[in-house]
Amino acid sequence: MDRNSIERERRLNMRNLLSRLFPLLPPQPTEMSIPDMVELATIYVKQLQRQLEEIKKRKMQLEGESEAVCRVTRKTISPVLDIIDSNSTTRVNLITGSNMKFTLSEIISVIEEEGAAVIGVTYNNAGETMNILSVHCQAICSRIGNESSRLGERLKTLLEECM
Repeated sequence: MDRNSIERERRLNMRNLLSRLFPLLPPQPTEMSIPDMVELATIYVKQLQRQLEEIKKRKMQLEGESEAVCRVTRKTISPVLDIIDSNSTTRVNLITGSNMKFTLSEIISVIEEEGAAVIGVTYNNAGETMNILSVHCQAICSRIGNESSRLGERLKTLLEECM
């Protein structure tokens, strides 16, 4: 290749690169020369770098605050147990901090030992700070009176052992 064709290729390559760069810049109200646009691109990239550094610092700060809140929240959430009876069905709702160390099978065992069959279970982990559990169950055989108070006491005992 001769010098002219090499220079032509270089200019085409530069024009192609500049045409890809300029749409990434903020819109300008007036027509600018190529050197001015390159200078504007340099300033814009430096500004974006500063913004990125500020955002990273803010993110680290927020993550630190979030971890502190999570640590405090995990320690301060005490279990909330709610048992709702409706004819032959019972719904056990339990909200605990994520520091509670119990298994679902332990809760289901207590429910079954009290004469109920589990129909459905819903479990949600809310942001590493709390667990929400809902167990829907039905009495295996109809009996006189409902033993939800006994079920509640047994579940409270289980939760106290897990703390």
